[in-house]
Amino acid sequence: MTATLSSGARCRCGKHQNQRVDASKVERTTRALPHVLLLAVALVVVAACAPTGTAASGVASSVSPPDPSNATFKIERDMVALVNGRAEREVAPGSATKVTTTLADPRVSGDVDGDGRPDTVVVLIYQPGGSGTFFYVAALLNGTGGVTTAPAVLLGDRIKITGVKLDGRTIVVDALDRTAGQPLSESPSVASTKRFVVDRGALVTQ
Repeated sequence: MTATLSSGARCRCGKHQNQRVDASKVERTTRALPHVLLLAVALVVVAACAPTGTAASGVASSVSPPDPSNATFKIERDMVALVNGRAEREVAPGSATKVTTTLADPRVSGDVDGDGRPDTVVVLIYQPGGSGTFFYVAALLNGTGGVTTAPAVLLGDRIKITGVKLDGRTIVVDALDRTAGQPLSESPSVASTKRFVVDRGALVTQ
């Protein structure tokens, strides 16, 4: 005699088969889950270690310190645009006397404003056309929106710069100067050190 399953029995069998299939799928998914999590963590680590970052504003910042050779600096009221480290203009239209600005050799790179990007500190030699030769310190700040210039600060007249370095985020300028009242015609021989920090985009003497 051949037994015939009722429709209710066939339905229950089908449910059991579906449950076994679903359980198998869940088991495979569970086994694969740790691998997916490991892959996600690896992708996050790679992204965090990328050498070039993008700020919250969406503007990519350079990981190299700014090049001062063709930068524009503010010296007193004068905006000076260097070309290959030098700028020259007439004191007055048609005048033979020139105002010259030269990028001096001492310079240093590092993060001076605390934003994690390398900046550039330079010394500028400013000759406005008279007898004076004025030395200034200035900084190119490598911000998220582009490079900005901290206005130049006077170091002295006819001095000799002996070194520029960073002490943490403090800019240290070593020079030879003169004693008070010593004629400028005499060679500078008195060692001096000046220290500066960047505060809200400006160089401030410590």
